Amino acid sequence: MSKIGIVTVLYNSESVLDEFFRTLDEQSFKDFTLYVIDNASSDRSLAEARRLAESVSFQCVFFAEQQNWGVAKGNNIGIKAAMTDGCEYVLLSNNDIVLRPDTIKRLLDGMAAMHADMAVPKIYYHDSGLIWCAGGKFTYFRGGTVHFGLMKRDDGRYDRCRYVEYAPTCFMLIKREVFEEVGLMDERYFVYYDDTDFVWRAVKQSSLTLAYIPSSTLRHKESACTGNVGSDFKVRYLGRNSRYFALKNYTGIRKTLTILYSDLHTLLIKPFTHTHHQLKVHKEATAEGKSMIR
Repeated sequence: MSKIGIVTVLYNSESVLDEFFRTLDEQSFKDFTLYVIDNASSDRSLAEARRLAESVSFQCVFFAEQQNWGVAKGNNIGIKAAMTDGCEYVLLSNNDIVLRPDTIKRLLDGMAAMHADMAVPKIYYHDSGLIWCAGGKFTYFRGGTVHFGLMKRDDGRYDRCRYVEYAPTCFMLIKREVFEEVGLMDERYFVYYDDTDFVWRAVKQSSLTLAYIPSSTLRHKESACTGNVGSDFKVRYLGRNSRYFALKNYTGIRKTLTILYSDLHTLLIKPFTHTHHQLKVHKEATAEGKSMIR
């Protein structure tokens, strides 16, 4: 058996934990430990997680943090604990997800069959059954990413195992050797783009392989815990971190074109899609992202 350390970060996640713990407990693959990092939730997330842990068959390890470190550092706390405990794999997992009983086993088996360093499942929207992510890729000019199959019906087009260059880490199985080679998550992101940065370093800079395994599936309650699309929180961290990511990882003409595209989009498009307040937050966030490189 291959021991897996499942790492999940809580922040005001109380409402989604019941299905997360229940469907983890129903897994046909049993050799895992759940590492729960609570980032000083203001609701009863930690208490609820501890209560649910009393009735499941798997081991749970809790980290009750005294402040909100962000997703990246929260993941790092769990990753380091799993590796210290001798886990062969780390499974980074959101807790706003619902698994099938064979999700982890199929992901592990598919990863082995593909001889991959990392693996991700096919992910559906929880409420509609439409695809949320079937692997993905990095975009050239926008400095971001694209999900394959986004908002598409599952009509068979996304049923083939293949290597992909990107996928979000909301449910990603990773060999421990990847962290030993690539390093941990960059904690400066706090949230958003931390997984983009990690996958870029693994796939683009270290030439490691990421496999998409469509027989492994789950449902994702997208954005259940982070607020609406137009919140100041999202506008700030998406604007700040997209600029930091491009300046940190891109070079030459790619860096130049990405920054130019971003600045033109802010100048010409965002005044029609953002309120005056949101635009102000975005511009300040972009400047902050630039200063992070200095």
